[in-house]
Amino acid sequence: MLALIELKRRKLQFGLVTGVVALISYLIIMVTGLGLGLNEQAGTGLLALNGDHLAYASNANLSVIRSRLTEEHVAEIAAAPGVEQASPIGYIAAVVAHGPGESDTAATLGVVPGSFAEPNVVEGEQLSGPGEVLVDRAWVRLAGTAIGDMLPLPIGFEAQDFTVVGIVDQGSFFFQPTVYVPLEDWQALAYQGDPSSRPAASIVLIQGEDLDGTRGDAWQIVTKQEGFRNIEGVQAQQATVNALRYMGLLIGTLVIGVFFYVITLQKVSLLGILKAIGASGTFLATQGLLQVFLVTLGGALISVGLALLTEATLLSSDTVPIMFTTDALLTSALSVVAGGLVGAALSVRQVAAIDPIIAMQQQ
Repeated sequence: MLALIELKRRKLQFGLVTGVVALISYLIIMVTGLGLGLNEQAGTGLLALNGDHLAYASNANLSVIRSRLTEEHVAEIAAAPGVEQASPIGYIAAVVAHGPGESDTAATLGVVPGSFAEPNVVEGEQLSGPGEVLVDRAWVRLAGTAIGDMLPLPIGFEAQDFTVVGIVDQGSFFFQPTVYVPLEDWQALAYQGDPSSRPAASIVLIQGEDLDGTRGDAWQIVTKQEGFRNIEGVQAQQATVNALRYMGLLIGTLVIGVFFYVITLQKVSLLGILKAIGASGTFLATQGLLQVFLVTLGGALISVGLALLTEATLLSSDTVPIMFTTDALLTSALSVVAGGLVGAALSVRQVAAIDPIIAMQQQ
């Protein structure tokens, strides 16, 4: 075919264009991966909770940090129509020492041992009573904590040792690795002083149907996904990432369009000769689009390979919050191919409008 013959004879020129497309596509894939990685660190631990809905204090603006519920609130939520099961959960960010002069912040979640809110362990045992803690694999990778180790959690100005009894794989919470303690221990960690004045929970995890929008005097129920979207910074973060993705795609579309427009201008006289000997404008435009498709597809495939290579090497540690999924890779690559075809529309129009007599006079 004409398009393939030209690609073979002008390898250097089309190779450079393919390289540029690959770099643009690689940038878009990396930005997409950054958005996915930040999403995972922002609240995978929340999305992994074994429930459908979450109840917050109505004055907390769907913030786990600011939400405080009393025993009465928890009881009201559990008794609300449509609620099948309800389990209170507490949250606090605790600075945990895990080595000489080394400490990191862990999202410390209080759960009722044996309840459906307690995550399933992948190693070790479930919580059975006070003084025990489950740690997430993200914390294990960070601190090297193992089952049987003592993990010091701060209570006031002191630190109380908790025994690590199990390891879970729930993900991060508020960009922090998670640890899980019995709810009564969480109350002691989060609030000192008179036990009777301590909140019962931060939120309540609920299993049930058609509960979104249910409200009480001091609480409200939303879906787990709505709770995730309202984690501080998540919406602004994703809006920024999406803006970068769309801007990269727009720039890529324009660059590809300019490249092929210049290439088309360089061969106007040759296209005029082809038209003069019987080639139709539709045929030439189709060949041009085929060239654009092959070049952009080649660049997109190269960028996917580069992204996977980057993930296996530079991103093999947890220091950079970038992750890839099959859907993200395919969507990003195909969007570049589609953008390239849109950008080449100007060149295609130029080919279709060529007058063979005028084109040959320019030779």
